[in-house]
Amino acid sequence: MDFHQVLRRSPRLMVSRKNLIPDGGDQLQEEIDVARRFFFSGGDRPMDMKLPDGRSAIALAASAAGFTLAVMTMSPEGLLAPIAALFLSPRERVSKTLGCLLAVALGCVLLLAAVDVDLRVSSLSVAAFLAVALSVGSIVSAGVLFPTASAAASSAGFCGSAFSGEEAPLLAHVHPADREAAEQAISRSSRSGVPQIITCRQRQADGTYRHAEFRADPGYSVSVAVDPMVQTPTERWTTARSLRGTAEAVRAAKVIETLHGAAFAFDPLGTFTYATPIAQTSIAMTLEDLNRPLGGGSFIEGGDLGWKLGVHPDDYEPAARRLRHCLRTGEHFNFEYRVLRATGDYVWHQFAIRPTRGDDGAITGWYGIGFDIDVYKKTEAALRESRQELVQLIDTVPALIWSCTPEGRPTYVNRQFTEATGATLSDLAGPDGSATLNVVHPDDRPDALDNFNRSVANGFSYVAKYRQQRSDGSYRWTETRAQPLRDETGAIRQWYGVSVDIDDLVLAKAALQERERELAQLVDIVPVHLWRLTPAGEPMYFNRRMIDFLGLGVDDIAGVGIGKLEAVIEATVHREDAAEFRAALGRSLASGGGFAMRYRLRRADGTYRWMSSRAEPMRDHTGRIVQWYGLCHDIDDQVHAENALRASERTLRQLVETLPAMIDCAAPDGEPIYRSRQLREFLGYELEVLDETSRSRLSGTLEAGVHPDDLSGVREIYGRSLATGAPYARRHRLRRFDGAYRWVETRAAAMRDEDGNVVQWNVICLDIDGEVRAQEELRLAREGLARASQAASLAELSASIAHEVNQPLMAIVAYANATQRWLAANPPNVERAQRTVELAIQSATTAADVVSRIRSLFSQSTDARQDTALESIVTVVSDLMAEEAIRHHVRLEVEIESDLPVLMLDRVQIQQVLVNLMRNGMEAMDAVPSGRVLQLHVRRESDMARSEIIDCGMGIEIADRIFEPFFTTKAGGMGMGLAICRSIVEAHGGRLWVENNEPRGARFVFTLPFSNSVTA
Repeated sequence: MDFHQVLRRSPRLMVSRKNLIPDGGDQLQEEIDVARRFFFSGGDRPMDMKLPDGRSAIALAASAAGFTLAVMTMSPEGLLAPIAALFLSPRERVSKTLGCLLAVALGCVLLLAAVDVDLRVSSLSVAAFLAVALSVGSIVSAGVLFPTASAAASSAGFCGSAFSGEEAPLLAHVHPADREAAEQAISRSSRSGVPQIITCRQRQADGTYRHAEFRADPGYSVSVAVDPMVQTPTERWTTARSLRGTAEAVRAAKVIETLHGAAFAFDPLGTFTYATPIAQTSIAMTLEDLNRPLGGGSFIEGGDLGWKLGVHPDDYEPAARRLRHCLRTGEHFNFEYRVLRATGDYVWHQFAIRPTRGDDGAITGWYGIGFDIDVYKKTEAALRESRQELVQLIDTVPALIWSCTPEGRPTYVNRQFTEATGATLSDLAGPDGSATLNVVHPDDRPDALDNFNRSVANGFSYVAKYRQQRSDGSYRWTETRAQPLRDETGAIRQWYGVSVDIDDLVLAKAALQERERELAQLVDIVPVHLWRLTPAGEPMYFNRRMIDFLGLGVDDIAGVGIGKLEAVIEATVHREDAAEFRAALGRSLASGGGFAMRYRLRRADGTYRWMSSRAEPMRDHTGRIVQWYGLCHDIDDQVHAENALRASERTLRQLVETLPAMIDCAAPDGEPIYRSRQLREFLGYELEVLDETSRSRLSGTLEAGVHPDDLSGVREIYGRSLATGAPYARRHRLRRFDGAYRWVETRAAAMRDEDGNVVQWNVICLDIDGEVRAQEELRLAREGLARASQAASLAELSASIAHEVNQPLMAIVAYANATQRWLAANPPNVERAQRTVELAIQSATTAADVVSRIRSLFSQSTDARQDTALESIVTVVSDLMAEEAIRHHVRLEVEIESDLPVLMLDRVQIQQVLVNLMRNGMEAMDAVPSGRVLQLHVRRESDMARSEIIDCGMGIEIADRIFEPFFTTKAGGMGMGLAICRSIVEAHGGRLWVENNEPRGARFVFTLPFSNSVTA
């Protein structure tokens, strides 16, 4: 039998090549290489020999069929067969080259998928195909590219089949002195199932011996590390010179040695007479070392021998005590303790020792065996630790774990299950031991139990979602999954399941579905048209409102030779807007920028309506556009309103520009923002000129235009209006473009928003220079008339009859003077002089009437009274007092109830009462800085006419005495006016009184009876 056959018959024995081949060992190296080629090729022939089984023909046929299938189906999967066939090639180089090419191609495709986003999907598909092809080829090649463990092991040493008599040629390479140890290592490996590693001398090609590791492998791997034994081959195995009656024990030990590899014998007193060579070398002790006395006499009497030094200190005393007991009693010794190896490691051994007896039954000796159980101990400890970790893992994992028998009877629940549900294992099983699912909600239990029983019966995986009870009585949604554990025959050995709390997920999913439903409804009912485009711009979605508006959906769009987008544009966008729409959308699609445009869109009834459309792209995490979202808002009414508003603005602007008044608009802080053409022409400069200075527009306008004497007053009042929002009204002089100052009346009112905030001031400025000058002249005349009237009143008071005569007399004088001035003018103003003369004549007549009325007043005469409408008297008085009101900066508000009956009264006297009361009210408001308003209200009250003159002055402090003769609050007053007014009113059957007005001012009230209620 050659060397190859020896190797082939010994697959479980491996001898390491470490330090095996010396320099020049070419013959042995060649034999090893031949052996390696033998094992890789599967026979005695080298790898490049032609196979006899026709694999080349198989490879060729499979390749042709695969390529044909790939071409017919246009799919790369058909190439799997040719690739697998090529791996069957008898040439190792072909298979290895093909495998390398596939691996390189796979790397290139994966790199392409990572770099090019557009080709990622197709690249990953090709990568998956190449990975499958490489895996298939590896499996088919059966170790050509990826050798199996046995093949790898073979490359490192020698292997053969089961040991028999043919193993001698292999052990022939072992030194004769070490051969017995090698045989015992093989025996121990076969008996214990644990690899045995020793050191022995191996014969080289040149006949010399070198140390190498000898490994006896049981044929399968172990999960823990195996410490090698140590041997000193130079030392001779020793046996006791005298067996002292233990010959039978030694023979038994040697028998055991041939079976198990490690045995020993000692006499009845505990002295060793034989030890297996491998045992001696592993503990580095000979028989002399084992039996060396350590003191205390013989072992059986309590003394210690040298083998004590080879036992772990913690294990020696109990082991020795048990052995002495057995020596004395003849009981069998079975004990485990740790033995010290020559390497310095303590290794667990299990010792079994039995006695031999003579014909008389007396113990003649002892023989035993020591099993190396260190691997088992380590494995057992690892299993215990692993089991403990597994139990802790199962109990601490945040899931409910359980198991059942193949019939579905619960066998285990973890701690999390019990803590979460409050149910123990006994709570889950019925009387017959079957699962009851008591922790499942009653509404979900029938379906869950039915599905569970069906899975148990059919062996299918169990998946269920139901509400599971918690220890506090609540129910939470739970997903339970269970899988069967099967043995090698496919029979179910156990069911394992896990229940995961998905209540938050279920609620979140329900909420998400509700939000999706609400969002879908919102998208369909929102009053805008929503649409979606692909990254290339093709329409892919219209919401319900848009479909109803257009009368078509995305699926209804079709065009001959054009895309959907172009078809939509042609069908819906107004032809005048289509080109701009295409260009704007095209720019957005190309650049990724937002789209915004106004255009007309065709409605289903054929009409076009203006739309405001916007669109933005949605991007993924890489920034790539995945789709476009847009909306169209119907702004047709808004567009028409804007057009109408622009037309209205043009009309209003033209109106403002053509009004015979100067218009100004200012910001809330008073800064001018607009001026009409008339104002710009009056001032002689544009508004923008003010921006060239360091002052504000408002300051520049006031300082450049308002007369210096009026500037402070304008600033004060206008500033108060800006601060309070109150209306502004004032007369002042304004500089014209030619440098002349002209009187103007400026009024400003605030324009407010819906919250009442001032958003703009609108100002009108009227040129009243001519009127002011005429009114000033008239005022001067009236002031003279008033002074004359006061003097006349004083003279009449002294006579008690002529109080009211002075006014018409002074009026005559004033009119005469005015007539004189008009006539002295160049040229003479005859028309004005004539009018003044007429007024003088009228005043003279009034004076005569006043004298007559006063006389009749004192004589209680009513001859001058006649039916008169009070409204006509009020109108005359209002016109008469209008100029005086302007002079006092007072605004008159007159309100007369319509359809008042006539009154029997003296027109002149009542007129004098109204004039006197209104003049007093105006004079009372001289101290009021702003908001001077004099109100005259006339209304019906039962059978009386009630007249109220209301001012906003300082009010009346002494209301009881104000009507007394000669009592006055004025510095130059006579104190007779109000007394005469009360006398006139009371003479007409009425009453006059005064009230303080809230929040300030005074209210003078007098009543007059209607004509049918006055008696003579």
